[in-house]
Amino acid sequence: MAAQRLRRQSKRFVPPANSEGSRQDRLKDRSRVFAEGDWPSIRSDLELRGWSSPQLDIIQAELRQGWPLQIAERHAAMKLGTCPIGSRSLG
Repeated sequence: MAAQRLRRQSKRFVPPANSEGSRQDRLKDRSRVFAEGDWPSIRSDLELRGWSSPQLDIIQAELRQGWPLQIAERHAAMKLGTCPIGSRSLG
């Protein structure tokens, strides 16, 4: 029976030793990008449509949980009881 040859892994794709800070930055940036786009552009669009800061915080939390933007907007309006169009009560 032939002896098995051990294969050493290449160090070509090993991250640099001081990559902890940059890794955290990448994870933070990744959490701010959603299917509808990056959070700063989504936020500016919502602000132009009249969404308030507490509503925007709820929408961002909903997007982080994986909800689409339209559903996240609906959840924010239901949780606070107001929508941006005239701040009408939902119930």
